[in-house]
Amino acid sequence: MDNVAPPFAFVLVEGTAEVADGAEDLLYWATRIAGRYMGANRAEEYGRHNGVPGGLLVRVITANVVAKNVSN
Repeated sequence: MDNVAPPFAFVLVEGTAEVADGAEDLLYWATRIAGRYMGANRAEEYGRHNGVPGGLLVRVITANVVAKNVSN
């Protein structure tokens, strides 16, 4: 859900981040995320577009999560 007017929903994630630049992991996750948001039929296309050299994969080990979902 994307609120276009206040009050906005949000999430705050605190933790330890690990940055990886491995091409295989980056392509795998870029493709998987693309499938979720762009659909399975376009996952590979967007995965290859976003999983390119110079891109980074950030994994977070969460220590605390605060979320606020505001219904209109």
